[in-house]
Amino acid sequence: MFDGHGSVGHDCAIFCRNHLPGALAAAAAQGAGAGFHQAMTRAHVETNERLHKSDVDDTMSGTTSVSCVIRGKDLHIFNVGDSRAIIAHEAPTGGRLVAKALSYDQTPYRKDERERCKAAGARIMTMDQIDGLEPIHENFDTALGEELDEQGDPPRVWALDGDYPGCAFTRSFGDREGERIGVFAEPEITVHELTPDDRLVVLASDGVFEFLTNQQVIDLISDFPNDPLAACRKVVAESYQAWLQYEVRADDITIIIIKVHAGSIVSDPTRE
Repeated sequence: MFDGHGSVGHDCAIFCRNHLPGALAAAAAQGAGAGFHQAMTRAHVETNERLHKSDVDDTMSGTTSVSCVIRGKDLHIFNVGDSRAIIAHEAPTGGRLVAKALSYDQTPYRKDERERCKAAGARIMTMDQIDGLEPIHENFDTALGEELDEQGDPPRVWALDGDYPGCAFTRSFGDREGERIGVFAEPEITVHELTPDDRLVVLASDGVFEFLTNQQVIDLISDFPNDPLAACRKVVAESYQAWLQYEVRADDITIIIIKVHAGSIVSDPTRE
């Protein structure tokens, strides 16, 4: 799942969509054991290098990505940026679907990501701090997924010598200017062993989660237990209405739902 940004973000997303799956498949065929994740990381990095060398001008544009590879009962999540993967399992009592994060947004809200980019030469500031409207601080820590960013002015990654590139994420494909100060395409990898209680996996762009927590997304999907396409449309509609309520624009909104049963994938991904 790819979410482009910048003037040619759409082209960056299409390029990576066309190249990363093949690179992941080749890496999966070659890698085994401890080398599997190394091979998958290399596939992401090589896709990023191919984007740099392509006709797409990714100087100030790029795309985030979240993807999954299923090997046996293990679900491997590869996250680059602030799109997100979550899984829903059935609670022992009551049958309610409960959300669990499978990825953790790579943004300056995270202290470890802030420090990594600062070590590469970045400044971490909000737009108001850049404009002198807010004191300089780093009181940014927010548990995204469980909490929402209610300020509307996220911390961003800036070069030391100018007010650019202003990335609100700390990893991506493309973004060559950001890459100089730590914004790179190496994925963060998590592994989840599928269980009989797991019901569905969700991959979605940050536009879905701007005004909805992980659990709220799963609650919306729960209303359509046998119709993942209708569930996708419901989440998209709720996300879009929230954007119209709180902002003068709407971000990219993409969601993929993968139904799970008895530890095995039983249906094709559905996308709206």
